[in-house]
Amino acid sequence: MTDLVQFDESVYQILISELGEEDALEVLRTFLDDTSSKFGTLASKFEDRLELKREAHSIKSSSATFGFAALSRLSRELELGSATMEPAQMLEMVRKMEKSFEQAVMFAEANLLKSGAAAA
Repeated sequence: MTDLVQFDESVYQILISELGEEDALEVLRTFLDDTSSKFGTLASKFEDRLELKREAHSIKSSSATFGFAALSRLSRELELGSATMEPAQMLEMVRKMEKSFEQAVMFAEANLLKSGAAAA
């Protein structure tokens, strides 16, 4: 596993214990779809720093819920720095977040969704 994923299995297991495996997988799929669409617009939000902060907060919280620690950490950095970062710094942070998200998607597809598909 790469540093871009940093998946915390115990966090995901807590989610499964609270929701059940089927519902946890459904919520995971929704997270992956929603977050993918957020990246489509995130890079264009540099003028609206409040909106950028909200999107980063949303990604931070959601990724933490599933145990994607690296993505959550990067999103937190953008959220906290959104008021003071230069546009080039924000763009670089969004790119890092996108790479981490791509790794999280690949990890989820190979390890989490695959096992759920077998159970379905």
